[in-house]
Amino acid sequence: MRRAFGDAVAGTDPLLAPSKDPKFGDYQCNAAMGLAKQLGAKPRDVAQKIVDALSADVRAMCASVEIAGPGFINLRLSDDYLASLAGSIPPGGGDGDGDRLGIDRVEDAARDTVVLDYSSPNVAKQMHVGHLRSTIIGDSIGRVLEFEGHEVVRQNHLGDWGTQFGMVILGMWHAAMARQRGEPPKYLQRALGELRTAVAGGPDMKRAYLKAVAERSRAEYQADPDGRRVFEPFLEECRSAYLLSLDDIEAGYLYINALTKEAEGTEFAADLKDPKDVAQMMQRGGPQDTQERLAREIAIRITLAECNRVYRRLGVLLSDAHVRGESFYEKLLGGTIEELKAALSAPKSGPDGIRAVCRIDRGAVCVFIENADGSPVFKGPEGESLPMLIQKSDGASLYATTDVAGGLYRMAHATRHPIRLSSRTLNEALAGLGGGLGATRVLYVVGTPQRLHFQMLFAVLRALGWTQLGGGRREVRLEHVSFGSVLGEDRKMLRTRSGENVKLKDLLDEAVARAEEQVRTAEAEPDRRRGFSDDEMRDIAHKVGIGAVKYADLCQNRNTDYVFSWDKMLALQGNTAPYMLYAYARIMSIYRKGAESGVRTSDIEKAPIQLDHPAERALALRVLQLPETIDAVAENLLPSLLCDYLYDLAGRFMTFYESCPVLQGGDPALQASRLRLCDLTARALKLGLGLLGISTVERM
Repeated sequence: MRRAFGDAVAGTDPLLAPSKDPKFGDYQCNAAMGLAKQLGAKPRDVAQKIVDALSADVRAMCASVEIAGPGFINLRLSDDYLASLAGSIPPGGGDGDGDRLGIDRVEDAARDTVVLDYSSPNVAKQMHVGHLRSTIIGDSIGRVLEFEGHEVVRQNHLGDWGTQFGMVILGMWHAAMARQRGEPPKYLQRALGELRTAVAGGPDMKRAYLKAVAERSRAEYQADPDGRRVFEPFLEECRSAYLLSLDDIEAGYLYINALTKEAEGTEFAADLKDPKDVAQMMQRGGPQDTQERLAREIAIRITLAECNRVYRRLGVLLSDAHVRGESFYEKLLGGTIEELKAALSAPKSGPDGIRAVCRIDRGAVCVFIENADGSPVFKGPEGESLPMLIQKSDGASLYATTDVAGGLYRMAHATRHPIRLSSRTLNEALAGLGGGLGATRVLYVVGTPQRLHFQMLFAVLRALGWTQLGGGRREVRLEHVSFGSVLGEDRKMLRTRSGENVKLKDLLDEAVARAEEQVRTAEAEPDRRRGFSDDEMRDIAHKVGIGAVKYADLCQNRNTDYVFSWDKMLALQGNTAPYMLYAYARIMSIYRKGAESGVRTSDIEKAPIQLDHPAERALALRVLQLPETIDAVAENLLPSLLCDYLYDLAGRFMTFYESCPVLQGGDPALQASRLRLCDLTARALKLGLGLLGISTVERM
């Protein structure tokens, strides 16, 4: 295009994409129509000039280059070129870094430092199905970006600093008192059930329950006012003996939350400690607050231990080293508020023209986000300007405060990206945390309902100038990787029959159990039996069950809701993990049969590839499109693109397998060529599934 029309078209997207219909070729360039308007020429004339300017290298790749319709340029690659390119893929495992199928990493100049924020479980709560999407979408994106050669810094944003911790700590106090009284285990679960029963029983029953709990709590507190006789020893024992499970801690949180609400406005509230006061003691962290800090530490440790069990089952690449709780940014919050007041005291514009200004509104610190003409970018229900609230009138910070501070920490770097700040407090606090991560791309894998929050956050960070790299020549990419909800068959949020969120560990248990039932049923049928041992069946069931849950999610466009269906996700037909795993296992079975008949791997790896049959050509072309598919996933952050590719690749292999005998036919060269196509397909399937975080099985 530049050779045809000069620098005026430099940087124009050539709109080059795989053809949707093979009869039009392999690739199609649709740029001529847009250029025609820009140049004031006819689209077909523009297309012809582009074709005339194609280099000799491009022409050597193509069997034909044709102009169709109003100016579409169709390119069909030559069979010799495809065969040569497929034949140039090195043998598997030859580079010491896993099998990359010869796919190069990005050049150093294009290498990003990507901070990837995903999963974000809640302290004192079991991970539920709502955490599934963030966890596995984030994991897949991280794998793809690392494969491309980018540096990925994983951040698991843990809510570990809010008022809810007052409820968690009080729940643990009640558990300690119950143990002192000689109550059997699971007291908190029973207490929660008793409270709910009392509330359902009417005002008198509720009042009697609140009175009993208040009187007992007052007496127990008076007997151990400083906590050293009962509460502190209980916490010390919890450090090593695991007296409490995550279910216990969650029940305690729910119990105190409900108890506080029901007691509010009654004469019993004074005898029940206020969770806000307890949370403030924890946050104060003075020498008299060691028990509150210890209780928080124990709750976090128990939560993360349970999360890690789920992560290991899912096969996601998260560990405790990736945890960055809200408390991590606590040192930055005061300086962040100072910085916003100073830097945005007058309207300041970002590179997108959107400006921000910090004002005090009814005692609260707010950042108003405006268009260039001063009109509000975000509006409330009455059309009024909707600001980002940074500090409440009582001095409390909010999620937005933490996220602004987190944005600074993630983008700033002492040498690669030093950010000039007005607040000395913030400068010193940032230096105390190492100066920042130096991200050139920041991804937040968070549900769609938080879209407005991230639109505001990004606008504020840009207006502050923190996203500008290298004197403004480049900008840090801030992206909200949004996703929809998981729905039940009734198209409502997926919940248990009792209306509660489905626990993720229970979901995975059922997936593996259903997969194992299928495996054992097949193994019991004489014509389907494979002779699997119990260990093999359990291994297959685990990989199929977990893979099915992950693939059923990842194959959806992440921006949409999807209906969770066991039957669909575990089906051996259609765009499912079992179908992909079966396609891979079938290729492995061909290899085993080939080895049994005397075919050597070394002969296959050296064999020239022949593309005489249309199914051979279609399969080779699709294998060769894996790199551009991975590039598209890395750019658009849509794992579903990779799932679509794998489904199509598996389908083309099935067509090839049915049309082109691999181990029969008698021609050794043809047999070796087709076995090599099988090998490349299997490796592409394994690599693609691996980037989705799904393990393959050799037999199925």
